[in-house]
Amino acid sequence: MKLENFNFSKKIFYHTDKIQSLKSGGRPFPVTMEIDLTNNCNHRCSFCFYADKIGRGKMPTLDKNILKKTIEDLKKLDARGISFTGGGEPMLHPDFYEIIKFTKNQGLDIGLITNGSAIVESKMINLLENLTWIRISMAGGDSNSYQKVQGVDQFEKVIININNLSKAKNNLKLNTNIGIRILITKDNLISLETLPKHLNYKLVNYIQLAPDQFTNDNGQFWNSESTQKIFKDFENNMKNLSINVLTTNYVWSQKNLSIPRKCYAHYFKTAITAEGDLIFCQNARGENKFIIGNIYKDKLINIWNSKNNKSIEEWVKPSNCGLYCKHIDINLAVEENFYPDFDMSKNFVG
Repeated sequence: MKLENFNFSKKIFYHTDKIQSLKSGGRPFPVTMEIDLTNNCNHRCSFCFYADKIGRGKMPTLDKNILKKTIEDLKKLDARGISFTGGGEPMLHPDFYEIIKFTKNQGLDIGLITNGSAIVESKMINLLENLTWIRISMAGGDSNSYQKVQGVDQFEKVIININNLSKAKNNLKLNTNIGIRILITKDNLISLETLPKHLNYKLVNYIQLAPDQFTNDNGQFWNSESTQKIFKDFENNMKNLSINVLTTNYVWSQKNLSIPRKCYAHYFKTAITAEGDLIFCQNARGENKFIIGNIYKDKLINIWNSKNNKSIEEWVKPSNCGLYCKHIDINLAVEENFYPDFDMSKNFVG
């Protein structure tokens, strides 16, 4: 059984101006900027890069005024969307609601990746009116498995928040896309059987089941007959609730790292950390060699056009960067567009 792929790569073809610029030797500024508002968090997820640092002193948090200036610059540089994420839990930033309203007023689309525990009913209208989409990370289908992976017992609270968010969206007749992402582990797999009883009809737009990239079993657990049966039963249960079940393909595409001749994804999406570092790739958090510059020290345009950034662009490709490539499908899509198979006869469609 193959779940439908949560495919990001096809989105780049909505931005043909960026593709043409890149194809003609230009350096288009990314479509999407991922921004870590803070490294502070109220969860202790087992898979989190920052989990062992949380609670050990003050966590980095972006200054509101510096961030606003950066957001203005992002708009001028032709970015089109901002994903507020982590780092930690973005909704714990003290000026979170002011920041998303400011971003919306700049004419940028906004996405939010959150653990969902900091959502409050009094602010739901503010959330829904400003966000294009919201994705809630919820690594478990019941309280016990949720706590094993997320480190806290807030399963019921998050379910209530999702329910109330969906009701508010429907009452306001808004189109905000609401999704749930579940990182599948051996600790929470079986809990998929109980999750449907906590969800109502069309409560969310989709549920994404994501494989754990840090396993080294070459997909044995994910592709096993028992795991796939649970996925199939879960998908059928969600169909009864009119909720789409999706997965992601980049884990299985890692075998193709040697194909792209360079990293193209950098020109479509990158990230700013809670320390203010603009990093070459969203997957490069914690890797000093991929820090391009810092928004506390320089303007965004200068950082983007810096020798440091251009130097990385010259040598880096998925096969030599040393990172797990979550953007491999984007890189493969652009590579195929730039260097089509000789036998394809590209001008004959259909």
